Amino acid sequence: MKLGENAKRLGIFFVYDGEGIIDDYIVYLLNSLKNFMDRLIVVSNGLLTAESKGKLKKITDEILIRDNTGFDGWAYKYGIDYIGWDKIEKYDELVMFNHTIMGPVNSFEEMFQKMNGQDLDFWGITKHHKVDFDPFGGCEYGYIPEHIQSHFIAVRKDFLNSEEFKDYWNNFPEITSYKEAISKHEAIFTKKFSDMGYKWDTYVQTDDIEIMNRYPLMYMPIELV
Repeated sequence: MKLGENAKRLGIFFVYDGEGIIDDYIVYLLNSLKNFMDRLIVVSNGLLTAESKGKLKKITDEILIRDNTGFDGWAYKYGIDYIGWDKIEKYDELVMFNHTIMGPVNSFEEMFQKMNGQDLDFWGITKHHKVDFDPFGGCEYGYIPEHIQSHFIAVRKDFLNSEEFKDYWNNFPEITSYKEAISKHEAIFTKKFSDMGYKWDTYVQTDDIEIMNRYPLMYMPIELV
């Protein structure tokens, strides 16, 4: 489905810092995105300093503090459970994003305008290209399929309200390590739902440099900019 300019959008932002500090790049990121959100929730895996919490309160009143378990996937699930499916279904798009990205270099307005006009069920900013083997040893496919990177995934209404999407989060597996966070969530999310017929794409197109690098965001950031 495509989205109009007045689409109602919900954001769940995950953050973790061992010292409970919210750096200025996070404030910049959230301030740049909040105007595109009708509701923004921050989920912190761990306590925040009083100063850091104050920074966030200038952006949103909804700040959830939880134990540092389950990495980003369980932070998103925590936010989903907090909101509830009955309220989530009222939104046109859910954006799950986290502190592992910086930006924008310019503005997110062009990105949302472009992606709003595309007939998609879910989308992201960047993708990791297919790897023919499984370096993490836990991916159900036996290899790493091409996938939207989980630092930013937007899900639209039809998919958002589907039983498949709800079942995914209602039965989300235990995540105890970084490897499991990749192999049990990030690396499989895109293929799992693409195989069900849901349409996806990314804002940044990198198929032309796939032959040079499978992970362009990490190794070719200047080229992407």
